[in-house]
Amino acid sequence: MARGSQERELEFIATAKDTTGHSIEEWMGIVADAGLEPKTNTLISYLKTTHQLNHLQASTITGIYLNDGKPVYNYEDLFAKLFDGKDHLMPIYDALRSKVTARFDDVVFIPTRAYISIEGEKIFGCAKLTAKTIRYGLDLGETPFKGRVQKAKGLGAMPNITHMIELTSADDIDDEVLQYTDNAFAIVHS
Repeated sequence: MARGSQERELEFIATAKDTTGHSIEEWMGIVADAGLEPKTNTLISYLKTTHQLNHLQASTITGIYLNDGKPVYNYEDLFAKLFDGKDHLMPIYDALRSKVTARFDDVVFIPTRAYISIEGEKIFGCAKLTAKTIRYGLDLGETPFKGRVQKAKGLGAMPNITHMIELTSADDIDDEVLQYTDNAFAIVHS
């Protein structure tokens, strides 16, 4: 779940010295000095075997290292990267976010590296930006594919996102799309 990832990362950064023996800044130097190829699995393996870190510690340090020493879950940076060169999709995204959050008390839109996660207590949707559209993915379980509702593809999201609707303008976010949104929320939160 994307919700909470930022908080967990910030907590790890704040407590790294106490829990691992080195601050994040020190870990950046340790990893750089190792001279290893900057690949996720290579660095995680090195940190686990050489420094006896657990997987979460090693992967958090690796993520920060590969993100130029900056926190991975900086939502403003993630959001900006997702929309880089895709500013024309912003009105569609703004309309989607506005209409969905108006329907639920506790739904958040959280950017990740590849998509925007749409979550209540659990993830029930995502928004994946393509060159021309937003693929609005929803967990609709066994709902048949018909009309605009297609089998999910290329969303970069977890496998529970089963369906998608291509949004090409803010006008595409109509009553039908919002009913599918309600259905996905109900399926996931039942």
